[in-house]
Amino acid sequence: MLIWTHRGNPGPENTLEAFAQAWADGIQFFETDIHCTKDGVLVLAHDPDIFRLAHHSGLIKDLTFDELAKHKIDKRWGWTKLDDLIDQFPDATISIDIKSDDALLPFIEWAKNRDLSNVVVGSFSSKRTVAFRRAYPNARTALTSVEILAINLGICWMLERYPGSKVAMIPTRFKGLPILTSRFRRYCHRNNIQINIWTVNNTEEASRLMELGIDGIVTDNYFEFIN
Repeated sequence: MLIWTHRGNPGPENTLEAFAQAWADGIQFFETDIHCTKDGVLVLAHDPDIFRLAHHSGLIKDLTFDELAKHKIDKRWGWTKLDDLIDQFPDATISIDIKSDDALLPFIEWAKNRDLSNVVVGSFSSKRTVAFRRAYPNARTALTSVEILAINLGICWMLERYPGSKVAMIPTRFKGLPILTSRFRRYCHRNNIQINIWTVNNTEEASRLMELGIDGIVTDNYFEFIN
């Protein structure tokens, strides 16, 4: 089973230091999120604002990178540029969630002339994912929420048709609705779509998922699964 570190956890969230420690511990699969600063720098961040991590009010899209850098994560760690993560870990497989519309076009531009073979691109917004596919039809992308719903409703003809491979990055349930159904698993297995489940933090749940034929888990504590 593939083990993905969720935002670099259990290290300091979405920092280069956290991913470096995960890599040193043998984790080769990274899950992260991106926003874009006022001056067009793509940075690793889940939230649109910096309050939770830096204890300071402000939206990433309203700050230049230099302004953002003044507000360290937990008063210690620097914010990480997407460029730095990719450059430091060229052999890692990285799942990138485009978190905002502001980051979409800069990310599409960023991807130009790059080797995207080790990247999985997705978003909670189906429109963002589809826009990226249109720009890079051969890239590997995550199933959109619309596609996931279509699979579970048995109307798979609605799925977007692009030649790039697809990956499922999903929870088992979302807002009380089952996502990882038997129909969904059968469809993915028939169509060679890798299934990765977030967020799994205990070995009992991981064992249950392994018995279902799940390919990987995204976890906040990979130490539970590497010993």
